[in-house]
Amino acid sequence: MQIDDISNTMHLLVHENGRALLLLQILIIVTGNYNFFNLLTIVLCIPLLDDQAFGKKGRKRTRSTGLLSNIFEIVTICYIGYKTWKLFSLQVVTSPNFSIKSEIAFSSKEFDHWLEQIVPWTIIIGCVSLGYEVLLSVLRCFISDSSIVWKVCVVWKVWSAVLCLVFGVVAVAMLCISLVPFTTGVHRPSQKLLPSDITRIHDKTKEFHIASSYGLFRRMTGVGGRPEVIVEGSNSMQKGWKEYEFLYKPGNLSRKLPIVAPHQPRLDWQMWFAALGNYQHNPWFVTMVYRLLTGQEEVLELIANNPFPDAPPKYIRAKLYHYYYTSSSQTRSPKNWWTRKEKSEYLPILSKDTSSLLDIIKHYKMVSNYAE
Repeated sequence: MQIDDISNTMHLLVHENGRALLLLQILIIVTGNYNFFNLLTIVLCIPLLDDQAFGKKGRKRTRSTGLLSNIFEIVTICYIGYKTWKLFSLQVVTSPNFSIKSEIAFSSKEFDHWLEQIVPWTIIIGCVSLGYEVLLSVLRCFISDSSIVWKVCVVWKVWSAVLCLVFGVVAVAMLCISLVPFTTGVHRPSQKLLPSDITRIHDKTKEFHIASSYGLFRRMTGVGGRPEVIVEGSNSMQKGWKEYEFLYKPGNLSRKLPIVAPHQPRLDWQMWFAALGNYQHNPWFVTMVYRLLTGQEEVLELIANNPFPDAPPKYIRAKLYHYYYTSSSQTRSPKNWWTRKEKSEYLPILSKDTSSLLDIIKHYKMVSNYAE
């Protein structure tokens, strides 16, 4: 009974953590625009939930575990709410318009100090939790069952215990290997706490991708303005430049961003990545420009507005802008969702006969019928 009580408590904590992660992913879906990434995370969180969450008969909970569940849930929600309110200085403004203002109330040094304190504890909790689950699985192999012949029962229990130990060793090895990318991605100085043997084993098995770091947008790129590449075409190098408007990404200042999840518009997605670098590192962008100059229908169908419906333009260029959301306190037109500032030239003026453009197309062998 004691083992069952401890097991119920552990599974209860896992279940509540799964619910918290599901709630977080739902909030991100409502407030963000990350196509199917959050749905994939939700799929990974579902195994953390208890069977009772799906209307099935699950583990029998005692009155103590039920009370613990309620206390744990209330304390967790209150703690997260309080820390969010304090750390981001949330303020409710009712005049002249209702709004919620926020400001980061901690420094980069304070955040790094917090990580330095918390990351070692997460490693300890992970190791203890896994060790407990492995030990509990082995102990359960020896729980007697009077309905089975004793000799057969003993053989089966020993065999089950051996399998549990084998899989337990594999699980421990995978956990140890995963600690290297975990500390690298979250707090690199904490990696010095790991034994050198773990780092050496990770380096030897790295090519098999047994454990890899994963962080979706770990670095916020919209701080100081969202970079966007604006493609323009014209039949004259001096005047008449018109913008190509894409289906989903920011361009037209008066158009708000659409909700596209779980669809992932690949071209618009790649345009955002292109804005973080340059066209030399994005040869596909140059190929797209060439296809616009030749009026290829398959590419034009991926664009919301073709400013040259009759014939493709003679010239195309691209500029880098930084986009900012407008606010009610600003004096600019309320029809505009965005304001922008031109930062630099992204792609110089090109025509379909430009030698440098043809050299790139030929080098990457992206278009078979390029102009000679």
